[in-house]
Amino acid sequence: MKKVSVIIPFYNQQVNLLKQAIDSVLMQTLSDIEIICIDDGSDNKECANFLKNYANIKLIETPHFGSGNARNVGIKHSTAENIMFLDSDDFYPEKDTIEKLYNLKKEKNVLIVGGKHKILNNGCFEEPYFNYGDINEFFCNKVVKYSEYQFPWWYWCFMFDSNLIKKNNILFPDYLRYQDPPFFVRVMNAGKEFFAADFISYIHRNSNKLYNLNEITIEHHVTGIVDLLKYSKENNLTKLFNLLYDTFFGFDIKLIENIKDLPEEKKNFLINLVKNI
Repeated sequence: MKKVSVIIPFYNQQVNLLKQAIDSVLMQTLSDIEIICIDDGSDNKECANFLKNYANIKLIETPHFGSGNARNVGIKHSTAENIMFLDSDDFYPEKDTIEKLYNLKKEKNVLIVGGKHKILNNGCFEEPYFNYGDINEFFCNKVVKYSEYQFPWWYWCFMFDSNLIKKNNILFPDYLRYQDPPFFVRVMNAGKEFFAADFISYIHRNSNKLYNLNEITIEHHVTGIVDLLKYSKENNLTKLFNLLYDTFFGFDIKLIENIKDLPEEKKNFLINLVKNI
């Protein structure tokens, strides 16, 4: 059995960015890494054809159903002890990143381990922009209970035990936006605790995708938020509920208001979905 599966979905990605993501996995010092790339119905086959040059990469081509579905396909085909997720324009910062996470997971006997991340913005590394509640304070080489953490973002910084995901049948919902937080929170809540490492485990490239939403994707975005608000309420995750609610009316509502040609009644409908929870 492989030690780690790294799942990389892509859709109409630039080959040079995908290559950087792939190379950051191939250079890892940990042996027995399984790389699973899912072509989410790209319009052209440039990336898929490029990946066929790698005998050690499992390439799966699917219709275009969104990155959540693509990651679910990756989970289904994963054969490793652990699962990690890498966006096709992001990369791991160091050659021993995955090995350090793997060794810590074994040493601390936990189901989940993760670190911090940096944002790559126009060639400069920056601190994360959603650092509500001094989240980095948790990452000081200690075991953290999710009931204390209750943070819904940045799932790609973590390594998850495969059995935790598969035995609990936790999958990404089929939203075109905001499918990551509902998955992440459910896995973290099922795992109860995680080891929070004091190092950078992920580099996330700022692509400004949040500001390119349309009527369909903003509806999915709000649906994901509502999904997670309901889940947090049902599971007594009060800190998470308040964070999501405050973030919606401090940030997400601006995304709705800034979409051109979105009817006023649709804007009010989406806002009321959150208000009425």
